[in-house]
Amino acid sequence: MPAATTPLIILAMACLLQAAPAQTPPPKPATVESLSAKKPQKTAQQEPVDSLVAYPERDILSPFRTPTDLYAPPDELFRQLSIMRNIASRSSAKSFDDSGREVIDDPAWQQARAKVSEIGIDAGQLAGMMRLHRNEAQRATAFYGAFYCSNISYVMELISHIPGEPLRSTREAALPRAIQFMRANLGTRFGELTDDEKAIVIGALPQIGSPAAKAQGLTRLPSKNDHLHSLRLTPFFQLLDIDNETDRAQALWFIKEAIVTRPDFANLWLEPALPRLLQLLRSNNNDVRDQAIAIFQRIAAKNTAAPPKEIEALVMWAKEAGKHLFPPIRNINDAIVQLYPSDERAAIAKAGIKALESSAIGDPYRGQKKDGSWYSGFRVGRVPDALAQLAIPEGSVITSINGAPINSAQGLLATIIKQSEAKRPRRVMVEYVLKGQSRAIEYRIM
Repeated sequence: MPAATTPLIILAMACLLQAAPAQTPPPKPATVESLSAKKPQKTAQQEPVDSLVAYPERDILSPFRTPTDLYAPPDELFRQLSIMRNIASRSSAKSFDDSGREVIDDPAWQQARAKVSEIGIDAGQLAGMMRLHRNEAQRATAFYGAFYCSNISYVMELISHIPGEPLRSTREAALPRAIQFMRANLGTRFGELTDDEKAIVIGALPQIGSPAAKAQGLTRLPSKNDHLHSLRLTPFFQLLDIDNETDRAQALWFIKEAIVTRPDFANLWLEPALPRLLQLLRSNNNDVRDQAIAIFQRIAAKNTAAPPKEIEALVMWAKEAGKHLFPPIRNINDAIVQLYPSDERAAIAKAGIKALESSAIGDPYRGQKKDGSWYSGFRVGRVPDALAQLAIPEGSVITSINGAPINSAQGLLATIIKQSEAKRPRRVMVEYVLKGQSRAIEYRIM
């Protein structure tokens, strides 16, 4: 690479990157039965779980709760729900309606269902019982009844209580129902509603600009592509930290199904969990490994090869698959570039260091902005292809790095050295002039 054409900011970033600390075929559809409780197996070559926790903040929804309170449930409602649950547990004549709710082809079940609709379900009351009631049978009835709440968004909130339930049989009964409900409702967009339904949704919202709207983060009315419902996946990711392979497999299965239903959830939730998912690919448990593979297949490029069977090759395959959705070098908006620990970041550092070892690093430049003010710095030559992701345009004149003015080659080198020796550099602000106008770009070393 000719030294005279080396962009100076790229050299600076190379030093900073080098100084930054480094970090380290589709499976058959799963069912709760196939992922039911088995003897836990030890995993091979795994790092400590605590070092790879994706969502460390624990709350009342985190696995597993220890309910100690007593609740007095609404007697008639829970009597009818108990009838429905008992019939459902014995019946094979099960199906799901268009709303994603379980239906049993049994007159007694249907009669109880009609009475439940007549009485109505208080989602807040069910949530309290799920979290705190020490009676296992009553909690199981609350989880069963959750799916017959008329408000879909409330059901989504109650689904997030499943991972924290301490009784496995209750979790395993709720999971397939949750997935069916999620498939039917989670992908619904505002534009799919009728005019009357849209009016109801808008009428239920607080006035935009009001304190209530601000508290909910609402800044505008819904548009046609907005999803109507969401789902909190944190508790399901926290199940991956439980030392039981069945829990991990079931959590991975649910996460995969959520991503299938709402592909945008992958971008929203997955990135903090990728190190944990890579670790779980080394599991000796086939269910855990297969479900983790299925998640990586969902986020991989369409032309990605089939996952290899050998473990180390599988882990490398998954790392590359993850880069399709989460590239290690990300140009956010031409003003912010995020650089994550990766081979790509190391390659940028290596290319920059090689250029620094050349005899010349660029030319000083003095010019005049469009507003008439004068500036000085170093003008960037052509940008080599290997370093184009750093997003400094050709012709830019670098004037400062993290506020330190750049007026000479010696000043540039001194600034580079100072920044590279700083303790754990995280952000580097580069100011430059392009076509007579001041601009800036921020590099975030993750």
